[in-house]
Amino acid sequence: MAAAPVRPMVPRAAYPGLSGFALVLQPFAERAQVRLLTSLSPAVRAADQLGRIDLAALRAEFTARLTERLARTAARTLVLELHTARAAGRLAGGTPQERFRSFLALTARREGLAALLRSYPVLARLLARACLDAADAHAELLDRFTTDRALLVAGLLRGRDPGALVAVTADAGDRHRRGRAVAVLHFANGTAVVHRPRPPAAHRHFNALLGWYSGRPGVPRLRALGLLDRGSHGWTEYAEARPCLTRYDVERFYRRQGALLALLHVLDGTDLHFENLVACGDHPVLVDVETLFHPPADASGTASASAPASGAASASAPDSASGPAEDPAARALAESVHRVGLLPQLLIGDDGAVDVSGIGGGCTGRRLSPVDGVDWSAAGTDEMRLVRRPRPFGEAHNRPRLGGAPVDPAEHTEALVDGFRAGYAALAAGRDDLTGPRGLLRCFADAEVRVVPRATRVYARLLDESTHPDVLREAGARQAVLDLLRTDAVDDPGRPGLADHEVADLWTGDVPFFTARPGSRDLWTSDGRRLPRELAATGLARAEAKLAALGSVDRKDQEWIVRAAMAGAAGTPAHRPGRPVPENVWATAPEPEQLLAAARGLGDQLVAAAYQGRSRTNWLGLELLADRYWRVRPLGADLAGGYTGTALFLAQLAALTGTDRYAEVARRSLAPVPGLLDSLAAHPGHPAAVGSGAFAGLGGIAYALAELARLLGDPLVAAWTGPAV
Repeated sequence: MAAAPVRPMVPRAAYPGLSGFALVLQPFAERAQVRLLTSLSPAVRAADQLGRIDLAALRAEFTARLTERLARTAARTLVLELHTARAAGRLAGGTPQERFRSFLALTARREGLAALLRSYPVLARLLARACLDAADAHAELLDRFTTDRALLVAGLLRGRDPGALVAVTADAGDRHRRGRAVAVLHFANGTAVVHRPRPPAAHRHFNALLGWYSGRPGVPRLRALGLLDRGSHGWTEYAEARPCLTRYDVERFYRRQGALLALLHVLDGTDLHFENLVACGDHPVLVDVETLFHPPADASGTASASAPASGAASASAPDSASGPAEDPAARALAESVHRVGLLPQLLIGDDGAVDVSGIGGGCTGRRLSPVDGVDWSAAGTDEMRLVRRPRPFGEAHNRPRLGGAPVDPAEHTEALVDGFRAGYAALAAGRDDLTGPRGLLRCFADAEVRVVPRATRVYARLLDESTHPDVLREAGARQAVLDLLRTDAVDDPGRPGLADHEVADLWTGDVPFFTARPGSRDLWTSDGRRLPRELAATGLARAEAKLAALGSVDRKDQEWIVRAAMAGAAGTPAHRPGRPVPENVWATAPEPEQLLAAARGLGDQLVAAAYQGRSRTNWLGLELLADRYWRVRPLGADLAGGYTGTALFLAQLAALTGTDRYAEVARRSLAPVPGLLDSLAAHPGHPAAVGSGAFAGLGGIAYALAELARLLGDPLVAAWTGPAV
């Protein structure tokens, strides 16, 4: 009789999180380590012998990180198999912990792992791909470090030998191009440098531009991140967060941040979320500039880089389907300073909201994300199951600290606006130095910049959900999940022509990656394929057009957006209570003529502030979400804070004064109402989401339309009232 297969030893220990599944997937990690070692160049091995690399420590760290990643990929499948084995009575033990260890012993055997992979061939493919790419990317990183070490010491490390390389944080950003990601390298003396696996020419040119910009009259000096450009890749200094020493330092920080905002606005920079900026004393240091000259959503079909956002049911929700191309206020917002991502940007979920912008800094202390993530209940037992609950939110280092506490950005809005105004004026005055065949912007023409077709959170969720065991048995099932990118099921439309390339990257476990050159209209895929003339205009042309349009009216519009965004994110109300109302109010009330003059002043402001499109007029305002949070948005249709209420005021003013321009603006602002009503009729769930309320629901819209029809004498508006009711 053949001997029974020997089960692997499973230590009698607790297995928190996914640590127990590491035993099952250990053979994959071991094979990846072998591939890593065989891929190392002789120079890397020599560096290990010379004490410049602690290869043993790096191997152990590589294996631990990779095993953790593999466990996340296989977790749902292994939990399903755990429950199946328990139901079939195949697990030995008198406690949930013992039965879990029994499952590990069964599955971690050669026969058990082989049976698992035969049942889930797609999982086998994903695990193998992750191991191959991780080993190759790590070997490439170590080879580059060994080759560039002397230059790093002489340059970024200022001639001080850091000692051995002892640790690598290999996933300091999203993975692209077969597992390549930004990595932080840590040395024995406590210093660190950052490896960037893509050509850093754009960063080099940006540093040069910062030097010119900081020398302009009125612009505060901005600190550039130290850079070593090696062509195919680059190295930057590690920006260490430091507190401010005085309140004056804090004011200087925000003035510099305002100037940085003006420059990034002109350069069509995006994605300036809290992880891409570090507060180094009184200097805001930008650590990632890969999304400069980013195409706009309406011109190229691409979305702004990756600022998370979440909508809320309101009367404006169906109206937003027209998009920025048809709503002039939406277009203005998409092309404004708001697009950069530095100003407050809320990520809203069932558990509250968090500011993910470069100025807001996410969360401080031990707080949770407002959006539920995947977690595991009863880990290390045979009752382990997937749950969705708020996950810890990463600590931010972008907000200055004073006296050990983070500073409230809203308290320094004036310094921010002052810096923005100074930077704006300097750019307007220096446009001749920047534009034209010999302008400073021309240096960027052939530099690689990143284009993000849709928010990266969409990719992250698809990668996560496509590890469900039901889609890991057969490739077609997983393909169907990834193909959701081509449908309305994804709340980010992206660009349909790029879906094939996005899905191909997702199959490898990467976040899809596209690049452009500011001097070209072409796009390039992650594998280097060129997609001719995908963009409506070159990045340089857009930046030069923006520079040409700088002026006092535009500056005031941008400053309003800055102030509104900051006021909406303020922790304390921006308005204070006024004086008590006099007992004899009639004795102090103004004459009707004074009130009408004041109303005219407001009407003139509304007409001047309106954004005019080909077929409609709209305004920007602050939208209240979940009765707690404010954000800058184009006005929706509601009465209290939307364009129907604004139109009603203007129509009343026109009736009292006989001024036609007020009535004309009111009529133009109502242009989207028929489409809104058609959308509500076509989608039964929308009216319930909007509600019937007087101020923010259909009741208020119906009231406004009825009054507007009377005031404007317009039978067409009157015809809309019935469907609204």
